[in-house]
Amino acid sequence: MMSLIKRFFRRIFRSLISMYGPALLTLLFAIILFQIFPDGPIWPVPIFCIFVIVIFYRYVKW
Repeated sequence: MMSLIKRFFRRIFRSLISMYGPALLTLLFAIILFQIFPDGPIWPVPIFCIFVIVIFYRYVKW
């Protein structure tokens, strides 16, 4: 019974990471970027977003 519960929560956790991981990483990157460089350019954020989506698509397969 414990293994079923573990497997259930592991599956939910993996699906949540694969769904919300790229968006959360992009938001975190944008927040850190604009905290460090308040007058910095905006163009690194969409490039990072595309990079994260490609990495998740290629390497995070559940």
